[in-house]
Amino acid sequence: MPQITLPDNSKRDFNDPLTIEELASEIGSGLANSTIAGKINGVLVDASEKILKDSSVQILTADDTEGLEIIRHSCAHLLAHALKQLYPKVKLAIGPVIDDGFYYDISLDEKINDSNLKAIEQCMTKLAKKKYPVIREVVERKKAIEVFESRSEPYKVKIAEEIPEGEVIALYHHEEYIDMCRGPHVTNTKHLKAFKLTKVSGAYWRGDSKNEMLQRIYGTAWKNKKDLNEHLKWI
Repeated sequence: MPQITLPDNSKRDFNDPLTIEELASEIGSGLANSTIAGKINGVLVDASEKILKDSSVQILTADDTEGLEIIRHSCAHLLAHALKQLYPKVKLAIGPVIDDGFYYDISLDEKINDSNLKAIEQCMTKLAKKKYPVIREVVERKKAIEVFESRSEPYKVKIAEEIPEGEVIALYHHEEYIDMCRGPHVTNTKHLKAFKLTKVSGAYWRGDSKNEMLQRIYGTAWKNKKDLNEHLKWI
């Protein structure tokens, strides 16, 4: 029976464990609809994470800096999902958050240029509007390697092979697309409302000039279209 302490020091008692999303619903529907992720005893977690015992909990929305960073990180996954649909032979490397946005490094025989970005962005928008659930699955390293070997993703296999045995590995399921990431991520693409792909450049795999050159697709993401448009005025 967890007792949850909220940031205002108010306490709520529950008969059973519940997720961050369920806690938000108990507080109010408005908060539930805008919940991006949460913190349990200071640890950043997905909104689907269960609160199992007495804990201090913070619910994060797009108004929080960390909530916005999660939106940007999830937009990187959305970009990868769109790329796999448009270019089935693409090989995916990494897709981190950066200042004001995100990028994804890819290997593809076809050169992506600025004229391709509009079509990729349109595919991202179409996927986001489906409001599909993003499902987190914790697996062992062996399973992660098997998953990405079966999907012909050599860069993901290399990354998985280097993760220490016993360390938590999370797979994020985006419909037919699967990515590997520490997270957290949004639990539904309904939260990805304002993004734009900005440019393409080259980048060596792992930043080493001895490795192969990849293509890096950059994007920016914000909590709403107003903030996005304001940002675009300055770039």
